[in-house]
Amino acid sequence: MKNRQPLFHVVKREHAGPGQQVLAYVAASPEFVPPSQLIGEGEDPDAPIWDMTMDEVLAEIAAQGLIADPSTALTLATDGLCTDARQVSGAEFYWWDLDNLKEGSMEETSYKSLKAEGIINLYGNGHIISYVHNGPFALWMDLYEGDAKALEQAFRAVGQSK
Repeated sequence: MKNRQPLFHVVKREHAGPGQQVLAYVAASPEFVPPSQLIGEGEDPDAPIWDMTMDEVLAEIAAQGLIADPSTALTLATDGLCTDARQVSGAEFYWWDLDNLKEGSMEETSYKSLKAEGIINLYGNGHIISYVHNGPFALWMDLYEGDAKALEQAFRAVGQSK
């Protein structure tokens, strides 16, 4: 249990009567792991994907003819989910800025869930969505208008070491 806080801590308060104490709860949590150190199973931590932008990923996939021109992308809502999200040809692409995720934020929770389980519980409301992930990116294809298998293979290959 290294680097964990005690489950309970007794705190004396000025306004408490003589001999009275107030019990305050302090959550026990494992040592914090920055999101940038969360690497999915089988992922190369040194692959170029970790330094790519959303524009670069979309351009590479569009160059293969699997999605429309990235300039036609719709920008999706990201609050509580990720840093950037776009929809092209029905496929949704998500990106997390790992250097700037706030500890304990919904965005961080979504990213950790993606890496650990391959799913995200959207805004904690029980709506579970399964994603394909590659580095700090994720892909959701349920509305994709083309060859989903080809898109998934291309997405997984983007930014990987040769």
